[in-house]
Amino acid sequence: MSDKRNYNIFFHLHTVSGITITVGLFIIFFAGAFTLFREEIGEWESSGKHTSSTQGGLATKEVAVSPDEKTDYTKLVLALENKVPNAYGREFYGNRKVNSGKFSFYVSATSDTTFDKKKNTNYRFEFSNGKLESGSENYSFGELLYWLHFYYQLDRIGYYISGLVAFFFFFAIITGVIVHWKKTFSNFFVFRPKQKMKTVWTDAHTALGFIGLPFQFIYALTGSMFGLGIVVAISSGAWIYNGDSEKMYADIMTAEGESVPGKKERSTVDYNDLVKKTEKKWKNFDVRGFHIKNYGSSTMTIEFYGEEHISSRFLGEGKVVYNAKGKEISAQKPGELSYYDGVWSSVRRLHYAQFGNIGSLGAYLLKTVYFIMALITCFVIATGVLIWMEARNKKNISEKRRKYNNGVALVYLSICLSMLPVTAAVFILSKVLTESSAVYREAILNYTFFIGWLVTSIIFYFLKSTYVINKLTLLVGGVLALVIPIVNGVLSENWFWSSYSNGEYGVFSIDVIWLMIGLVSILVFTKLKKKIA
Repeated sequence: MSDKRNYNIFFHLHTVSGITITVGLFIIFFAGAFTLFREEIGEWESSGKHTSSTQGGLATKEVAVSPDEKTDYTKLVLALENKVPNAYGREFYGNRKVNSGKFSFYVSATSDTTFDKKKNTNYRFEFSNGKLESGSENYSFGELLYWLHFYYQLDRIGYYISGLVAFFFFFAIITGVIVHWKKTFSNFFVFRPKQKMKTVWTDAHTALGFIGLPFQFIYALTGSMFGLGIVVAISSGAWIYNGDSEKMYADIMTAEGESVPGKKERSTVDYNDLVKKTEKKWKNFDVRGFHIKNYGSSTMTIEFYGEEHISSRFLGEGKVVYNAKGKEISAQKPGELSYYDGVWSSVRRLHYAQFGNIGSLGAYLLKTVYFIMALITCFVIATGVLIWMEARNKKNISEKRRKYNNGVALVYLSICLSMLPVTAAVFILSKVLTESSAVYREAILNYTFFIGWLVTSIIFYFLKSTYVINKLTLLVGGVLALVIPIVNGVLSENWFWSSYSNGEYGVFSIDVIWLMIGLVSILVFTKLKKKIA
């Protein structure tokens, strides 16, 4: 097979795989970029809205926080118990958010067979500013973008789709490297802004694609593993268990011990004492969360898990399990993970940029680099569409076919580019929503974002011009982006220079990110001129 034929095959494979996943991939990277700052978005939204409470007892709202910012786990667990009907037999999951004392909680349905099945449901809570509230009341726009970046709004099938998109992205990267390899270095420094549009987009696509190649490779690989890992597990389980998936899941769920609640028994365990024991067990070990099984029963187990600081060990996860009397049952020493746990821990750190947390600003620096790379990837995706459209807008192609190709490109760009102004607008909404609307916060943000995205996409499509879509995206998105730090400063009286001086780097990072997006968008808007191909 000739070199030219090989080139043509890989070129078409790269084009087809890339254009097929365009919209799905753009959504993943755009929403995923902000997902990197999910916790910081929550801090930014609540900045200036509440007064932290460090006093109080076991009311369902107030949970004590000690002066050294260490959470009172005993009062926290009791507050969770008071929040749900019939806590007996439930499982409590609590995760402390990185760089803050905030917690997110999940409480499972009870396994008590005597409890009314109609009332037996799961619960989600958030703990911040001294208050324990339902998840919907404390719902952050960052959570919406987090779920969107792997399409979980479509339920479990969305998770699989995101994995397939990541897999085909991996395929597009490999074929793209093969296609452009010989000209990569010679064309890297070439940029011809005065040439025809196809040339401009091709230069930008090649250069920025090469810059982001390592980052894109990491995300294609880890995204495929996250999205398709469960599929592999299911297929492997079907083979090992002869198709009996229920038996497979039963073995997985009972692998860590007894899962059936015993007789009701009021626990007298001091959870704060167990946290201290766990953290003293290993040097530089920090408890990140807990998992309580069979709450309020004689078979209750309490697992505290965490990790050593990243500066001590890359894979420093560990855990200690206690029984209902507070006696240690088992322990997993940091650094002694199983092969399976080690692989997935590495994948998680790489995917969520959780390996640069050295120093107070280290985590934000790494996240910012990832964020910029994600937006560069979005640009590479968009230019890929424009190249595809321009390459098929030739006189030797029939008018009908050219209209179809232009229509496809318009649909793709309308859906993708409308995300910027809509996201900026909902960011503003997430800040101005009052506490009186907290119960409906999740619904308001979801409906506004998805309906706004749909309407904006339709408007963009009927503009029938990629040039106008680009200009409008940059103008509206840029203006709204510049408004975001102003809105935060006015409402919270916490301007970005104040948040920086006060050490509130999470709030500061969100303001500065939008400020930079706004300035860059307006600058590009003023420089973008219509050129005839």
